[in-house]
Amino acid sequence: MKIFNKYTFGAILAFVSIYFISCGDSFLDTPLQNAITSDILAERQAGVDASLISTYKMLNGFTNTVGNPWGAAPSNYFYNAAADDTHKGSEPSDNPDGYYEIGIYQWSSNLKAFRDKFINLYEGVARANKTIILSDILVGKDATTKAANDVVKAEAKFLRAWYHFEAYKMWKNIPYYTEEDVKNNESRKPNNVDAIPLIIADLDAAIAGLPANKTAVGRSDKTVAQALKGKVLLYKGDFTGAKAALDIVVNSGKYSLTPCYFDNFNVATDNSSESVFALQAAVKDGDGDGASGNYLERLAAPHSGSHTGCCGFNNPTQDLANAYQVDANGLPLANWNSSKITVGSTTPVDPRIDWVMGRTGVPYLDWGVHSNGWIRGNGWAGFYSPKKNMKLTTDVGGASWNTNQVHSKNVNFIRYADVLLMLAEAEVEAGSLERARELVNLVRKRAGGCAQGPVEGPVAVAINNPKITWAKYSVGEYTATWSSKDAARDAVRRERRLELATEGHRIFDLRRWGVLKPTIEAFRTYEKGQINGALDAVGPVEAKHNVFPLPFVEVGLSAGALKQNEGF
Repeated sequence: MKIFNKYTFGAILAFVSIYFISCGDSFLDTPLQNAITSDILAERQAGVDASLISTYKMLNGFTNTVGNPWGAAPSNYFYNAAADDTHKGSEPSDNPDGYYEIGIYQWSSNLKAFRDKFINLYEGVARANKTIILSDILVGKDATTKAANDVVKAEAKFLRAWYHFEAYKMWKNIPYYTEEDVKNNESRKPNNVDAIPLIIADLDAAIAGLPANKTAVGRSDKTVAQALKGKVLLYKGDFTGAKAALDIVVNSGKYSLTPCYFDNFNVATDNSSESVFALQAAVKDGDGDGASGNYLERLAAPHSGSHTGCCGFNNPTQDLANAYQVDANGLPLANWNSSKITVGSTTPVDPRIDWVMGRTGVPYLDWGVHSNGWIRGNGWAGFYSPKKNMKLTTDVGGASWNTNQVHSKNVNFIRYADVLLMLAEAEVEAGSLERARELVNLVRKRAGGCAQGPVEGPVAVAINNPKITWAKYSVGEYTATWSSKDAARDAVRRERRLELATEGHRIFDLRRWGVLKPTIEAFRTYEKGQINGALDAVGPVEAKHNVFPLPFVEVGLSAGALKQNEGF
């Protein structure tokens, strides 16, 4: 069972506030409408718990903003279009909320996607702060609830850190709101204070108060908070601190890599031993498939002729496909664009390629063989379909028109492979190159555990299954000692791309590594010759692109408190 039956939001709506945000109001100034008052919510533990669950609910990005808030999708695929793993896809004329402009570096602060994300994240912050306040009120009325509410407050602080950190990854210069700001009616804070120490302080408080193990699937506990702390410290450049936090997660013995890579993207194996923290998606629970499903991920689905019929966005790049080519030892090719990978080629490839993307001529999960017709605007913005987010035909889907587009597949935020690779990164910079090699080899060994199966058989099969005719799969481990820090660093970073492709990490990794400009320029040089049109209007990569522009509307409504990021 997932967290409270996948949040059971139909029941929760009887308790929690629903926020309606109009285009003319700041999210922090909007009064509650049709809301149950704090006094009523704080009368009993169920009210406080419902408030906490509503804070978790914001992980799916779905707020009551006007129109579909696509830019708030939990996997951040809108923003990953600015990296080298995916194009916007679809057709030139279909461009929701500035998706295309993000991918070609024509950014402006009035793109709707940026405000969608801002509203979603700060709605999560607001709910976390409200939960802390309600918890304190209840404890003041009934001291016997203190132990339970200490845990509630710890979870709320973890989530407050989570939402602020997601905002930091987007904009870096952000305001940080606590429950004291709510009590003081402080709705316009400046964004001139480094958020990282505040995020870490919240995580330390959360770690102190959280249970050792999750009280329900989908919730946070001490090791979940340690995993996030390790990631935050990597962004800070504190590799020694990151290593210490991530070692705690690894040494806990609570997590392990699943035998098959596909287990991380299969509804039947949601919340596996590899799942550290994930969106708990649900359908058919009385909310129209939006508020608690993975509705905002549905643009990243194959188009006409497939089982979805829509929508054809988020196409993996040729550069990413080529990156899965390996040498005779099953190790990544240093110059992956020396040749273009094709279906049926004798050039060996890492089997993860066919879990990451749909390739014409290759079976697509249990849907049948992928065809060119599934790719909307085939040739304009890529030749591959995204795959990790899609369900099996046998899995329960959403209602009516979106039966196959919306479903209950979780969206991974932190999985154990990510933890191992973050720890490997920290080991390279502040620890042991050999330990880093061991960690990367754990991920690579699992990558060889399964491959996309043929149409007439199981979805996952051994990589040497004789019925596989579309590819020659091979994945090897690093057997030679790592003695060069530069080479080790490159190997770890390459593995992150291969393992975590299309999961929302790439653009943020490139930025924090300080390699955004050279990586994107090299990618464009190759990719522009492989497709027609998608990169014709690209703008230059500049220093300002290490952050996104803050939403124009929110800057204006802040009465001077928010300062726009430089260059925008």
